[in-house]
Amino acid sequence: MIRPIALLTGLLLSLAASAAQAAALQVVPVLLDVASPTVATSIRVTNAGTAPITVQVRVFRWTQVNGEDVLEPTTAVVVSPPIATLQPGLENTVRVIRTATTPVVGEEAYRLLVDELPEPATAREGGVNLLIRHSIPVFFSAAPTLPDLRWSVVPTGGGYAVTASNAGQRRIRIADLELQDAGGRVVAGRGGLAGYVLGGSSVTWVLTGSGLAPGSNASIAARSEAGLFIAPVQLSGG
Repeated sequence: MIRPIALLTGLLLSLAASAAQAAALQVVPVLLDVASPTVATSIRVTNAGTAPITVQVRVFRWTQVNGEDVLEPTTAVVVSPPIATLQPGLENTVRVIRTATTPVVGEEAYRLLVDELPEPATAREGGVNLLIRHSIPVFFSAAPTLPDLRWSVVPTGGGYAVTASNAGQRRIRIADLELQDAGGRVVAGRGGLAGYVLGGSSVTWVLTGSGLAPGSNASIAARSEAGLFIAPVQLSGG
């Protein structure tokens, strides 16, 4: 089982790498969305650097438990090839295939972890090898469905716990999350990508801010794949 700290570690290592290293391993596309009856798709992995690199691709089932992302090994989806060495300037196509024989119900979520592996010949003795990891969302879905979000806000020390509960079967991507008072003033927010809420799951974000008392009427403003939306909410308590 892989917890979010593993993904965060990979991201931090990526950010710490030099510009040359960061440009070496490139993956497209950055999201895979596969509708039934299609069972296969692919990504392209490119070595844009000046030295050979070895790349490993693994697939994990992605769920959310108690508001936390959880990645677990799976045999329902496989990748081919799972490992390859790329010479400078070359690319490789990696197929992603759903091998499970049961039909998709709603939407299934997975993540591909695309890792640059350490090269023994270039490893620095006693040093730290800064390698690249890409985490690619993969969704297999049945008939088109829609997310169904319900919001709740609980005042906490120094801010607000904002929870999105998705009663639908399709995930939703949340970005530029804001908590606004009844007059539209932003009292707390989080710019950029906040994260995904998978179907049948809940996620909580803690936003720093003040100005709303328990029981106050407020609203949630955010951006999803469909664009900007605003949802009314009442703070718990009061």
